[in-house]
Order: sequence, then C-alpha cells, then structure tokens
Amino acid sequence: MMAQDNMVLFAKKLKLESRWNELFLENKGQITPEMSVLGDEIKIVIRSIIKQQEEQVHSNPRDGEIHLYAG
Repeated sequence: MMAQDNMVLFAKKLKLESRWNELFLENKGQITPEMSVLGDEIKIVIRSIIKQQEEQVHSNPRDGEIHLYAG
C-alpha cells in the first residue's frame, strides 16, 4: 500500500510540474500567481514524498546507523 501511495504522489508531482512548465512557456518566462500556487503545491507533495520515505527507513545491520536506502 505504501509503495502505491508513493507512486500516486510522484504522479501528482509530475502533473503539477508539467502544468507549471506549460504556464512558464505560455507566459514567456514570467511567473504568475497561478504558477506560485502550483509551486507551493509541488513543495507540499515533495515534503509528503520525503516523509513517506523517511517512514520506510531501516537501520543498517552492519553499523546500526539509519540510512535512507539501507536494507
């Protein structure tokens, strides 16, 4: 279930970033209020992704340290 949630968040992030990029091109590089709102939404999704990844952290059996990708 957690992996599926993570994939949904990544898909949402890509969709928001794609829309932001489209607006950037349409507005010839000018940042609009709509783009600022999208940027804030992107940051929220990124924080959610990081939070989920941190919840999945395991300690490394060799050194007892916590590493993001230790198994």
